Amino acid sequence: MDFRCRVHILFFICFLTRLCFVGRYLDGCDSIDFAFGLHDYDLSLLQPHFPGYPVYMVASSLFFKLSHQDGWSLVMPGVLFGSITMYPLSLLARQLFSERVAILTAVLYLINPLCWLQAERPTSDAMGLFFVMSATYFLYRCLSDRNYLFLGSLFLGFGLGVRLSYFPFIALWMGILLYLAIQKMHFFKDVILYGLMGLVIGVCVWFLPQISYVGRYPFWGNCLSFSRGHFTDWGGSVITFGGLGRVTCLVKSIWVYGLGGWWNDASFLRLTASLIMIASFLYSFKRYRFDRRGFFLGLYVIPYMIWVILGQNVMNPRHILPIIPVALMLIAYGLCKVYEEINKGISIILTVAFVISMSVISVKLVLQYHNDVPSPVRLIQFIERRFDSLSTRIYCNKEKRFFDYYAPQWDVRRIRDVAGLNIDLKSSLYKPQNILIVRALRKIEEFEANNPPIITFEVNPYSDNMKTKLSLYRWSGL
Repeated sequence: MDFRCRVHILFFICFLTRLCFVGRYLDGCDSIDFAFGLHDYDLSLLQPHFPGYPVYMVASSLFFKLSHQDGWSLVMPGVLFGSITMYPLSLLARQLFSERVAILTAVLYLINPLCWLQAERPTSDAMGLFFVMSATYFLYRCLSDRNYLFLGSLFLGFGLGVRLSYFPFIALWMGILLYLAIQKMHFFKDVILYGLMGLVIGVCVWFLPQISYVGRYPFWGNCLSFSRGHFTDWGGSVITFGGLGRVTCLVKSIWVYGLGGWWNDASFLRLTASLIMIASFLYSFKRYRFDRRGFFLGLYVIPYMIWVILGQNVMNPRHILPIIPVALMLIAYGLCKVYEEINKGISIILTVAFVISMSVISVKLVLQYHNDVPSPVRLIQFIERRFDSLSTRIYCNKEKRFFDYYAPQWDVRRIRDVAGLNIDLKSSLYKPQNILIVRALRKIEEFEANNPPIITFEVNPYSDNMKTKLSLYRWSGL
């Protein structure tokens, strides 16, 4: 069976497995924003929030025309493009290493917990990964054939319309242009022209229609406002969340949630997979010689990791998704080197054990995600059963978006801390019979110490960030 046929088979397996476990709920604030955007695209109302994700929203709106279901429409671009990612990923791995490594990388991508789960969620990450991997493949090919430069630049520009936060990969594009210009000086003008033309066309395809729809001044106003808030307030950047806690969250995002590695509260199955991963990493680095491939992978990984470390919310594992394919390549490379240089039997045993253990881990994860109700939705369902909407007021922070979507008839107000709650109560014409607080407020520790929660919901760290619980309190005043 030739290489293409095996990749085709893996693609169909990937698509069918993703299709079987699609999420049934909108599980995050971003998902709620996307759902509102399907009905009324408005950045000023955070429908969705800046940058608007125009390519992803167009793809979702096409699925919405077929189903008229918000959740399914937002999940399907991830299911489809997350499966198609199998092609550029395997082709890139074959170019960097070998066909054996490429097939094993595709298998590991198929069963990786983060890659699988993100394709089931109503978010843009899985779709964005397809464009990043496609651009990366074409950019690597252009090192030996500059005709691929236009395609690589085009896919990168188009991918920025899926997820603008993948902009650090422009550093890879610039590095390739510089390399080609230095190596082939007589093609300097062609290199710059091909690269810029592809990137500009890719960006203009989505940016010009978006500017035309939103308007220049409202767009830049939303850009400045959102960027300021992201870095200085609620975005989880190094400015608002730093220190050892940030390092721990970053390590857990990559190792535990990204690669399925072992942590102190994990099962023996994860320990088995972790030992094999560590051994494969060590052997791959031992046998790997730094050359043009190493330079290329460094340009891919380092700029994006710097962006994650400084500017992204490391409590959210999906932000490290683009790094996972490179890690999977190195794991596959190490296992294949053991097969070629040490002992075929040992390599086969390790590979089979790793694939089985990681498959079990991932299937349990996606089954749980598919069957469970997200904690904010469970919270809303609990409130609806226990309280009357006419005599109840709810104070929360980001969870308000869930109430706006799932329970718009309730009096829900967004505040930042207890001081804001008191200000709102004093300015109200009447005091409701029931005042509830969702644990998402700052400086609430004193209140928590004297008021046990009515109920606490455990959260899924893969989809709800690395919070441990979501609690509901009754407010009686301090």
